[in-house]
Amino acid sequence: MTHDQLQKLLTAANPFTAERARELPVADAQDELVKAVMAERQFARPAGPVPLVRRRRVFTRVALAGAAAAIVLVALLSLWDDSGNQGSGTAWAAEQVRFAEASPLLLLGGTEWRVEYADEQSEEMGEMRFRRGPATGASSAELHWGRGGGIDRWLEDRAASAARTTTAPVLGTTAHVYQYEGGTPGHRDITALFRYDGRVLEFRAGAADLDAFKALLATLKPVDTDTWLSAMPASVIKTRDRGSTITEMLRGIPLPPGFDPEDIKGGGLTKDRYQLGATVTGTVACQWFKRWSDARKAGDRVKEREATAAMATAKDWPILEEMAKEGAYPDVMFAFAAAMPSGEWDGRPLIGDVNPALGCEERGVDLP
Repeated sequence: MTHDQLQKLLTAANPFTAERARELPVADAQDELVKAVMAERQFARPAGPVPLVRRRRVFTRVALAGAAAAIVLVALLSLWDDSGNQGSGTAWAAEQVRFAEASPLLLLGGTEWRVEYADEQSEEMGEMRFRRGPATGASSAELHWGRGGGIDRWLEDRAASAARTTTAPVLGTTAHVYQYEGGTPGHRDITALFRYDGRVLEFRAGAADLDAFKALLATLKPVDTDTWLSAMPASVIKTRDRGSTITEMLRGIPLPPGFDPEDIKGGGLTKDRYQLGATVTGTVACQWFKRWSDARKAGDRVKEREATAAMATAKDWPILEEMAKEGAYPDVMFAFAAAMPSGEWDGRPLIGDVNPALGCEERGVDLP
């Protein structure tokens, strides 16, 4: 972390104590925020937008029509030291405390494991990623959580592609454990499903075998709010930095007529920079694609060409250039933009794939 970055973090740190933060009258605002961020959706491999795939992620999910798409990710931090962690006992913002208490408040045991990110889709659904050792060539694991009902769908889905099935004790309950087909000797893709604290949890990791996975699963431990927040990584956008960060991300991007940064749903939640970039650029792109689609239907060639030309510049958007170093989302955007002159995507109407892949409906843009 540079001196300037640290100075900004220090300046923006919330001075309230955790107890004072919990007393703040933010419940109504939180309810409105959650409603604006995400409509209710299924957690287990939903039929909607496919999760955005980062190149360095171990566990990827099925891409739509060969394209990666976005999942809204949220992580929070406050005052960080040079190691990227916050010291115990510091003051946490009310939004950070709310996020922590909406999570299962679990960490992976062992000093060699660190939290790489913590992501929130809603107050009920989210995920964490853990990494062991240096960023290159290290082992990793993921913990997903969702609503307490619907575990049967998860179980059926995981069992369908499992080579081996067993059970294991975890956190005072019993988990259903599935070893997926394939993998390599010494590295098997294994997942565990269980209920905990009124939620459905899935813990997934690469392990040498089932015994090694069970041993790792057994190290999941409950912690208090302060400990959980102290474990969060520093590669996130803080609550009070969001507005300026969104403004910075919009620089160099041609905006549709009437575009308002307030249109960016989910921009009010703290996110990791990559995912906030996907939210910002996705909202702009969805609005351009709607203008393009409406113009084609109306036979308005001027507006159609305007939208096509605007999206053709996507390859030069600074935030997408930055994101391209980390994940595949920009490639999806470039491919869709390149298909606008023909209006087709793999022999189908382009707009039909743009809508779910970019999550336009969730971004408040109603594409046909």
